[in-house]
Amino acid sequence: MKLPILLKSLQAEEHKEFEKFLQSPFFKSSEQYLKFFRCLCKYYPSFELEKADLQAAYRRCFGQSSLNDTKLYNLMSGLGKQLEQYLVVRMVLAPDGQDQPPLYDYLLVRSLGQRNMGAYFRTKAQQLIDETAARPVKEVDNYLILNQLHQEVYYNPDTPKFSEHPANLQLAVENLDLYYCLSKLRYVAEMKAREGILDIQYEMPLLEAVLELTAAPELQDKHPLLASYHHLVRFYLQGYSEQGFRELMTLFRDKFSFLPRYDQSMLLKHLMNCGISLMSRDCAVESELFSLYKLGMEANLLMGQNRLTHLTFINIVNLASLCKEFDWATAFIAKFSPFLEDSKRQASIDLAMAGIYYYQGMLDKAQTCLTPGIFPLPSFDLLGRSLLLKIVSDRYLLYDKDYEFLISYLHAFERYVQTKQLTTEKKDGFLNCIKFVRKMAATKFEMVDIPESKKESLRKKLKQLQPVVSKKWLEEKIEAL
Repeated sequence: MKLPILLKSLQAEEHKEFEKFLQSPFFKSSEQYLKFFRCLCKYYPSFELEKADLQAAYRRCFGQSSLNDTKLYNLMSGLGKQLEQYLVVRMVLAPDGQDQPPLYDYLLVRSLGQRNMGAYFRTKAQQLIDETAARPVKEVDNYLILNQLHQEVYYNPDTPKFSEHPANLQLAVENLDLYYCLSKLRYVAEMKAREGILDIQYEMPLLEAVLELTAAPELQDKHPLLASYHHLVRFYLQGYSEQGFRELMTLFRDKFSFLPRYDQSMLLKHLMNCGISLMSRDCAVESELFSLYKLGMEANLLMGQNRLTHLTFINIVNLASLCKEFDWATAFIAKFSPFLEDSKRQASIDLAMAGIYYYQGMLDKAQTCLTPGIFPLPSFDLLGRSLLLKIVSDRYLLYDKDYEFLISYLHAFERYVQTKQLTTEKKDGFLNCIKFVRKMAATKFEMVDIPESKKESLRKKLKQLQPVVSKKWLEEKIEAL
């Protein structure tokens, strides 16, 4: 049933607007639709409507005797079509407060041009061209609209083709190039991100030509969105590096206020994923990545439909803990845990608190927080087990406790990783980490007091080991032996 799905899409302020829309004779006004919609509004905002609920609503509106499946279906289908029309009309009219391209104005200019409205058409077209070109924050679609506006003016019957005239044709081509290049770079950035996640390869024709065309400093200065995606794609192509990541962050912060909200969110996610990937390779970018999450919170870019994802929640708390911002992390948990999905809230809080306690050196409290509710969640299972590995390793390597527990857990964790569906690099990274912890535990068990020469030997072996997760943590454990 499409009607409940469409009803769920309505924001709080849109209900009264839709009532007015249903009363408009231009869009097939129907008292039946209006009456039925008002009756269904009692189910707002969830609109969890079964067939029995819809039948009951129909009876309240039109009486028991008139109910049959055909009438109910026709009423729901008609109301659904009205709602689809409303969504389209709302988008075209672009209500205040939404950062939309001037679609209404463009369609008006196009209509005037098709009717060959002479000076009135040219005045409206030039006015919209000037307003769109002057926008301090341009979306990708703004360049396409500029292209189409210049095209409308040039191909208008009154535009002279055999004498000098304002360069609408040239400007149409320039804006089409900008639209294509921006769209291409945005798609390529997404493709490169997916390549890293899914271990696949995409064909990217004409990419080098686009990068060459968009490399001009004066062009990037004039178009900050173009500059942002150009440098992001360059970063992906050149390979991840700490220096490149910091340079990309500096550019993003400088351009941030000049970017459309949608692209602020998209670019922020790209940078976060790049930072997380660098951290998995034990690059020291914790503070930079933490500042990105803070920027996302300040700009209200991390919450979707008043919800915060559990993985974002955990990432923020872990980064705060790594940066020794323990009070900030605790306050964050208290403030933002209500915005987590109900089924994952307590597990998210428990895992977050376990991380805070671990980085404060409170191993017993950290382990107590690793409650059974964490591990059934697929996205938390590996995180919880990895943290438990660090806890039990610290107990023996730092405090000479629970050696048997550590050895048995290493065997159990190794079997667990071998059965998981992970990329080859990630699986090998975890297995190498487990083997190295086992090597350190065996060394400590045999020698008790570890001489500096043996530590140096362990450092060299760790340096040669690739891939390995938690490399910085392993380096710290060698120093603490």
